[in-house]
Amino acid sequence: MRDGCGTITPGGAAGQPGHGTAAGSETSALTKGALIRAESIGKTFPDGLETLRDISVTIEPGEFVALLGPSGCGKTTFLRLAAGLETPSAGTLQVAKRGGKRPETGYVFQSPTLMPWASLAANIRLPLTLRGLPRKKADRAVAAALARVGLSDFADALPSRLSGGMAMRASLARALVAEPDLLLLDEPFAALDEMTRFRLGEELSALQSELGFTVLFVTHSLYEAAFLAERILVFSPRPGRILGEVLNAAPLPRLPAHRGESGFQDVVEALRRLLAEPS
Repeated sequence: MRDGCGTITPGGAAGQPGHGTAAGSETSALTKGALIRAESIGKTFPDGLETLRDISVTIEPGEFVALLGPSGCGKTTFLRLAAGLETPSAGTLQVAKRGGKRPETGYVFQSPTLMPWASLAANIRLPLTLRGLPRKKADRAVAAALARVGLSDFADALPSRLSGGMAMRASLARALVAEPDLLLLDEPFAALDEMTRFRLGEELSALQSELGFTVLFVTHSLYEAAFLAERILVFSPRPGRILGEVLNAAPLPRLPAHRGESGFQDVVEALRRLLAEPS
């Protein structure tokens, strides 16, 4: 729990989640190894729109954390704060530095945002080109990234030849090519059909387990959050506050069969109860 509402940990008796962390424990939860540390964060835009209020949370290296809540509750704003694209109006947000620099960060948007005139390989090479990496070294990294997402045969294709799922794989490859410490995903599968969402979620889970990067994943789908994340932070309607969190201790990477297990359903029901609480 990050705001006094309690941590819900499904996995005891079926349908009987226990309440763990109590109010006032935030200081002890902030470990020295934290990658992101937010304390009493608020965000109000110049037009007066308040999107976040009193957000306190810690993200540890290697965690897969989902941000779940209704549309407009500030999930994307928190992601942009974590990326350094916005600054908080209140509170403090610290991102651990490595060698005096922010961690390498990849950002995947809801829409693929690929350059339509450039080949898939050129699109994925872009972050390395901007960094000034030598072409031969960049090409090797691009080939590896394409192989990870199953698009090696489409290196020379234009984005117009790709299906929606393939375009999203390409966006994921572009985010991974720079070997990020932190991967930020803003509802990346929202526009896809259900089976494609399932398949990409399984692939993302496998990649995160293999490479060990930290993930912040924005979604409004209970089922997506329950399948992918180790920890789900549940946001209230705007201005977003953290109503509580739900933990999923099922082993990673998650396989398709996990969706039929009782533990998965326990997590979904715990999320449903939190979202139904008065804000």
